[in-house]
Amino acid sequence: MSDIFVLVRDQDNVALTSIEGIPFIAQLRQGIKTLAEETVDLIYADAGFDDLPLGDYTVVVHHERVEPQEAAYDVVINTHDEIILLTFIYLEPEQILLHIQAAREKRL
Repeated sequence: MSDIFVLVRDQDNVALTSIEGIPFIAQLRQGIKTLAEETVDLIYADAGFDDLPLGDYTVVVHHERVEPQEAAYDVVINTHDEIILLTFIYLEPEQILLHIQAAREKRL
């Protein structure tokens, strides 16, 4: 089983917990089906989807006050005991998505 962790950051790599008091929402999808949905943590600006089997997934971060309102990243889990870190980076003053960074680590 593997894990996907979602981080929301601003252009200075500071936790972006909310915009105008509204938190970000992270979703885990497989095809058109939503498997899980989490409100991004209001302290660390993160969310996690744990113990996922091998397969193809899409991670979506949603917020009604940013552009685009939904940002998606496709993930393939093809080995066990993997941790996938997805960082959604926003330009805070303009409230737009700059880019998404992905990293993979082996679970200890």
